[in-house]
Amino acid sequence: MNKVLLIIGFTLIAFSLNAQKSYDYGLFMGMTQSHKYTILPIPDANGLDYAAGGYYRYSLNERYSWRGGINAGFDRSTFQPAMIDAFGLFEINFHPLSPKRDKKRVSSYIGVGLSYLVDIPVLQTLSQTPGANLGSYMTRNIRIPFNVGVRYNATPSLTIGAEWALRKGYQKDYDIPDAPVSNFLLSNWRSHFGITVGYMVSNYCKTCPFYENERKKLK
Repeated sequence: MNKVLLIIGFTLIAFSLNAQKSYDYGLFMGMTQSHKYTILPIPDANGLDYAAGGYYRYSLNERYSWRGGINAGFDRSTFQPAMIDAFGLFEINFHPLSPKRDKKRVSSYIGVGLSYLVDIPVLQTLSQTPGANLGSYMTRNIRIPFNVGVRYNATPSLTIGAEWALRKGYQKDYDIPDAPVSNFLLSNWRSHFGITVGYMVSNYCKTCPFYENERKKLK
């Protein structure tokens, strides 16, 4: 019985030590494009704007993490803000990703959650339109985000990656935000695609030789 309790206790301690490993925060840099009526963006030089943003990622373990951030789009000609996207995601790594173990430095991932995206030119136009239903427009700015990307822990404190961030919108048309949504699949979409560069802080215990020795035995 004592051996069973000892095994259970060691397992719980090991799990708690292994539960939270790191967090990172960094920058997103790339391009953004709106694409109505189709889920896949068709590259269009006239429709691409610059995009930049910041994020914070809290890693629960080597596979799961929470991430929040803000992206902004800037008109390619005037560099004026054209879009703001605040988001929260739950991310899943397809492969274990750890800043400590040499064989676990790269992984593809997906992320889903909620976002709130405001198209600034449309908001400005709508605000100046008599009788426009601003409340309906603001409600429809809630979007469903879906991110696909790859991360690489270049060093214990530096993570880099590439990402495609898709936003599902419920405005039937950017130019007519009050138009009814008759087809949820064919409403408008927006994509951000670019690179991420982040600073990682690891919470590994560096003064636990017993745990480290036991972990190495399990490899």
